[in-house]
Amino acid sequence: MTGRAGSRGSRWTSDVRPRGDLGRYLLALVLVGAAYYVGARVGLTLSLVERNVTPLWPPTGIAVAAFLIVGRSLWPGVALAAFAVNLPISEGALAAAVTAAGNTLAPLAAVVLLDRVGFRRQLDRRQDALAIVFLGALASTLISATIGAGTLVVSGAIGSDRLLNAWAVWWTGDAMGVLIIAPFLLCLPLFWELPAWSPARWLEAVVILVGAGVTITWAAQSELRTLYLLPPIVGWAAWRLQLRGAAPTALVVSLVATWSATQGDGWFARESVFERMFTLQTFNASIALTSFFLSALVSERNRTAAALEAATVELEDRVERRTAQLSAANARLVQEIRERFEAEEQLSQEEARARREHEIAEILQRSLLPDRLPQIPSVALAARYVPATSDVEVGGDWYDVIQLRDGLIGLAIGDVAGHGLSAAATMGQMRMALRAYAVQDPSPVSVMSGVHRLATRLSTPEMVTLIYLVYDPATGTLCFANAGHPPPLVFGGGESRYLEEALAPPLGVTAEPDFAEDQQHMEAGSTLLLYTDGLVERRRESIQLGLDRLVLAAEAHRDTDVDALCDGILSSLIDPHQVADDIAVLAMRPFFAPG
Repeated sequence: MTGRAGSRGSRWTSDVRPRGDLGRYLLALVLVGAAYYVGARVGLTLSLVERNVTPLWPPTGIAVAAFLIVGRSLWPGVALAAFAVNLPISEGALAAAVTAAGNTLAPLAAVVLLDRVGFRRQLDRRQDALAIVFLGALASTLISATIGAGTLVVSGAIGSDRLLNAWAVWWTGDAMGVLIIAPFLLCLPLFWELPAWSPARWLEAVVILVGAGVTITWAAQSELRTLYLLPPIVGWAAWRLQLRGAAPTALVVSLVATWSATQGDGWFARESVFERMFTLQTFNASIALTSFFLSALVSERNRTAAALEAATVELEDRVERRTAQLSAANARLVQEIRERFEAEEQLSQEEARARREHEIAEILQRSLLPDRLPQIPSVALAARYVPATSDVEVGGDWYDVIQLRDGLIGLAIGDVAGHGLSAAATMGQMRMALRAYAVQDPSPVSVMSGVHRLATRLSTPEMVTLIYLVYDPATGTLCFANAGHPPPLVFGGGESRYLEEALAPPLGVTAEPDFAEDQQHMEAGSTLLLYTDGLVERRRESIQLGLDRLVLAAEAHRDTDVDALCDGILSSLIDPHQVADDIAVLAMRPFFAPG
């Protein structure tokens, strides 16, 4: 058995693992095995049935304590020692092995049960006292008693008529080992884990221990029913000294009572073996339950008192600190009130300035966006701009369509990060620069490079994303370059795909960007859709979900004209009353399949 389950950790024991330190592990096995063997030899001197059934079996308590303190991995040492003890007193090696298995399983089961209820080896809680008595001693030892007594009958060591007596003595012996020996061993580490006793406390402990020994010796030899004089003495030890006093006192009392029961003295003189074991078990369980439960109760009370005292001290410190803080806060209050009036006046001025800037930015943005798209015979065009509905400043989303030489059509859509007058002004500069560079040289790489140089010279703090495309109606070829903008969508004509090629960093981010361009052939019936990130991005959501939704919305409206297409996509993807960011959409559809 062990103080914790298998490979699980525990908050109150440090298991010894063979893989951790083999030398220490083997030494622990030897020590536990030797202690088990010595305890067994001592216990066998009290045998009542044959040579191997005794009313006090210390090895069980030794095994339980070892498993709780060190770890369950010591079970091989217990098993080997149990086999060595049982071999010379059993009817053959098989009977000894079966008995040893029962002797090993009982303490293992005890610790598993204790672990399941959160047992603490310090026995400083009421549930720990109840657990060690009823689960650790009375319940788990049914295993060893049943296996051991049954083995005696099967092997022919005793007759079946003696089974009940053998079982009762065996169960009593194992239970007494847990009730008497285990708590005593568990209390030993507490002498260096807890604060040391004063000389007066040591003297009190000696007096209680001697008094308990004298009283139990007299009571056990007397035929009067005087054994119940002992619970008050054990209770006093638990009340005054907790487990460190209760466990040794209970050990002395139970040892003397057990010896008297095996000898048939005093109170036990006229009782049968079964009756003696029942009386002894009842008495020892009462002593253990009284001492350990009262000890745990006092320990809980002491912890509560210590916690209350600490809380009182902490509360006083907090009161002092709070008083000092309130005094300092009161001293600052007048100054803060004065500063608040000044800040409110300044805020009013700032709000007025912000309103003026917002109005200017809104006017500037509206004036810079195309009021209408050009009428181009070879394509159908439609665009939409949806401002944010929240209380934010004007954004920097924009789009443009440019008629170029040789019948080429330039399309652009961009986004200046940020809001307000600065973003609107930057957007206007980018749009004008793009138009100028496109007229000079419509190549996407050339236009992108020129706009990038402008963004670098302007040293604008805002990040600028842009995608620029050139469509040739004569060949149906779409040539494009992308500077950090969401990819365009081409749908209809047999397939839907995002143009994710020719991607470069946003404008002005790097000193020497490596712009590239790529081409896409526009199939008959296909549509090109450009958009800004407000259409597909949502907070706490992957952008891929937004891109997937856009494909579904576009496919659902692909058979409508481009104006209805833009309106259908916007109504499918956004709530017009809750637009978190500005949205720009630009759609182009060739009228016929290029030759």
